[in-house]
Amino acid sequence: MIDVRALAAAAFVSLCCAAGSASAAADRAQAPRTPAGSPTANRPASTSSDPPAPATTGALIDALGASDAAQVERAVAAIERVAAPDGDPDALFAAARACEDRLLDPGRAAAIYERIVAEHGAARVAAMAARRIAALRELIGPHGESAAHAAELARLIATADALPAEAVIERGEGLAAAAWPGAPAAGLWLAEWLRRTRRFASAQEQYAAVAARWPELPQAEAALRGGAGCALEVHDWALAEALASRLPVADAAQRDARDDLLAAAARGRRRRRWYLAAWIAIAGALGVLLGSLVEAIARGPRGTRRALRPPVEVVFLAPVALVLIAVAFTAHRLIAPAVAVISGGGLALSWLSGAALEELRASGRSHRLRSIAHVIACLAGVAALAYIALTRDALLDTVLETVRFGPEG
Repeated sequence: MIDVRALAAAAFVSLCCAAGSASAAADRAQAPRTPAGSPTANRPASTSSDPPAPATTGALIDALGASDAAQVERAVAAIERVAAPDGDPDALFAAARACEDRLLDPGRAAAIYERIVAEHGAARVAAMAARRIAALRELIGPHGESAAHAAELARLIATADALPAEAVIERGEGLAAAAWPGAPAAGLWLAEWLRRTRRFASAQEQYAAVAARWPELPQAEAALRGGAGCALEVHDWALAEALASRLPVADAAQRDARDDLLAAAARGRRRRRWYLAAWIAIAGALGVLLGSLVEAIARGPRGTRRALRPPVEVVFLAPVALVLIAVAFTAHRLIAPAVAVISGGGLALSWLSGAALEELRASGRSHRLRSIAHVIACLAGVAALAYIALTRDALLDTVLETVRFGPEG
């Protein structure tokens, strides 16, 4: 008769196995060397108002990415000094972006963007500059009256991760409470930062404050979406559904956003039930196998010594499990904890099953039906362990996508 205990080991190995800037630099044209004695050899050097040579323009654009803020400032100033119509719109756009991202000066950036639109309206970057003007004017005001607040918000965003949490919250709340056009954006940013730093209760309060204070602005809709997402992260399905239901559905994109959140909440509820069922399955499997072992020992002639020896299933399975765990921790650290839990739990289940069946054999008792029951218990236990491990480590969606679309999907 085929030893059905090996089926448990094979099923476990299968489950464990299942658990298992490019960048390029652009060449820039160099000005040809002027031969000695040519008519242009004695041309005077260009002044600061002359358009920079291509190599000079390229060097200035490169300097905008320097790590030294003073070097970035000098590059921006040099680009700004080139008078119209000799200015390079691409260089001006890069300088404006540097003012936003590096110098944290949105007022100066808006002025450069406006210069691009006024002096180079037909340029490729003019449309992008116009969009940035509209976005920045919402922060600094039509005449730049809120530029100081906007600069403070930019500095806070850039340095938040290096500051004490109390300082970030205090400055963020101050910017959100001040009377300036960027207050809604500041309040929403603070809520997102609180959520990102896993201060979920404070984040939920901040989202609610933004939605209540500015219900007619786009930030209110973003706050509802963020609050629903925050509720999903803490498994508060009822709150997530309540917030998602308040989202507007004027167009297809809004309806899709609301439906995605509601579907995520429903999926979370369903997985929570399966998670509890998995724990019950593990408890049942352990109970069945442990009870079987105790009964076999109680009625067997050799006491508990045979149960302490690893059965053949464990001797066969342990090296395989160790290899899987080692590979996971060296090459796939994301799934390594789940692989370790599944492997360790499977070994424990196999040991209980094998020890009980060995006791039955030693006493000469029939074990066919009990072997079938053990296989079912082991399969249920390992499947439940896999579900719990993948859910706990937030790997379930990743595994499902891999199964559905393949490893390259």
